[in-house]
Amino acid sequence: MIAVTMLCMLFVYRQGQSLPSEINRIAIEPRSLAIIMPTNKNTDIEFYKNMWVADYLYTVCDYPGPDCSMSCNQPSTWATLYKKTRCFTREIKKRFMSTEFFIKMDDDTFVDREYIEKLVDQYTGSKEPVYISDFILNLDYRNRALNGSYYGNGKFYMFNRPLLDCIDPNIWFWGDRNEDAVFGAMVHNGCGPDVKKVKEDDSKIWHKRYTSKNKYINLAAVSNH
Repeated sequence: MIAVTMLCMLFVYRQGQSLPSEINRIAIEPRSLAIIMPTNKNTDIEFYKNMWVADYLYTVCDYPGPDCSMSCNQPSTWATLYKKTRCFTREIKKRFMSTEFFIKMDDDTFVDREYIEKLVDQYTGSKEPVYISDFILNLDYRNRALNGSYYGNGKFYMFNRPLLDCIDPNIWFWGDRNEDAVFGAMVHNGCGPDVKKVKEDDSKIWHKRYTSKNKYINLAAVSNH
């Protein structure tokens, strides 16, 4: 009887030892995070519906249709994707009034959930605009609004509510420009120099290909446009 009791106590202890990692895991409320994904005719939405991002996913389409969360009502090409960026920025400023964090993610990208949970935990309640990506200096001398701003690779960038509140989607510039450079310029012009730029951890973000242990997935098997 004593042996059985000791065995039960050991089992409970070991179970208790394994619980903290689950108990302490950051649960992101669906209303706290919106993952914005521009899509086109080749986007495999079913793939993302079966991933952790499904509870937070909002698609941006050219025109209304199935699995379309918001539509821009204009065709997009590689050269004019900046119009879709302006479109979803204006839309989320109007519609997502109580959402604290936003991720823009390409449809050939996968990101680690625990990494996002840690970022949410770290920056929840921040009063300053937070912009998470890798950062490239834009030297566009033909466009004052873009020149001298920083922008991230469009596969992934994350930002918070204060940044969305100050971003300016109505900047003027000449010619067709890279959509991610336009987003960075909208941040630069609207929010000024007081933006907290956080370098992304690329070991937690997979673009075009996912490789880990015995898995190799081509995330861009078909060209987007």
